[in-house]
Amino acid sequence: MRVMFAVATAALIGMGGAQAQGLACPNVRLVVPYSAGGATDVAARLVAEGLNRGLKATVVIENRPGATGNIGTAYVAKADPDGCTLLVNAAVIATFTASFSKLTYDPIDDLVPVGGIGITPTLLVTATKNKADDLKGLLAWARDSQDGLSYATAGYGLLQHLAIEEIARRTKERFVLVPYKGGAQAVTDLVTGRVDLGSFAAGSVLKQVQEGKLKALAVVAEKRSGLVPDVPATAEQGLEGLDAGVHFMIYAPAKTPKATVDMLSDRLRKVVGDPALKDRFAAIGFDPTPISSEEAAEVMRRTAKDWIPLIKRLNIRLD
Repeated sequence: MRVMFAVATAALIGMGGAQAQGLACPNVRLVVPYSAGGATDVAARLVAEGLNRGLKATVVIENRPGATGNIGTAYVAKADPDGCTLLVNAAVIATFTASFSKLTYDPIDDLVPVGGIGITPTLLVTATKNKADDLKGLLAWARDSQDGLSYATAGYGLLQHLAIEEIARRTKERFVLVPYKGGAQAVTDLVTGRVDLGSFAAGSVLKQVQEGKLKALAVVAEKRSGLVPDVPATAEQGLEGLDAGVHFMIYAPAKTPKATVDMLSDRLRKVVGDPALKDRFAAIGFDPTPISSEEAAEVMRRTAKDWIPLIKRLNIRLD
């Protein structure tokens, strides 16, 4: 009996991978619903490195791009709820029930947030030669402009676009969207002054701001960002309750047991809270957010509450 007990104990101790952590798989698939090489993909790979150690499992990145991320997201929403298939995406998916008419999953009901990865703050930027230096100056410039100010953003219907529309609604100033197929040409036109204002994820314009080719007027948030600590938030400049930061999170299928979600959340917070990750995240325009599953779920609810009314008012459709 002692020999059998020793063998059984050794087998339990020797169980590797995620099985030793309560998962039913040796490998964990972390689905990125966008193409490889972008900021979301890079952030996912950095987090996966840490999870490999924290879970003592192999975390495999699986890119499933298409349909504004909905192909990969729907895949995870319908996956087995065993903690072995996870998703990286932004809390803005909470608004997709309003902006997509044929969504094949419910972002609130079919997914459970495991925890936060990072925030990509939204920056309002303009050419350095322009007279506005802050939000007050921007609004005065818009007021003095007969036709309003032109603005560029890289994503119609996403938070950077919605941020300007909400500012326009609150201030009654006029801002005219100039559509671009991609961010690169929009940023070039911003630098040269062909378009007045830009609303972009920090990673898209941080280099130009640091090089003095663009100046940042505000972070569209309640608090400043560690990426640009000298740039005041919109709340500091009189527009409170406005947060257009893109909160990236890890999600699991909704029916994943709470104990599994809690275990994954604990491991994730340790990875994201590691000071060594901060500089690596800064390079892609991310502020780390080591928040719990419950806190991440609240971000989802708040994102839906804050932005769905505006999406409906503007009749925005992304499909």
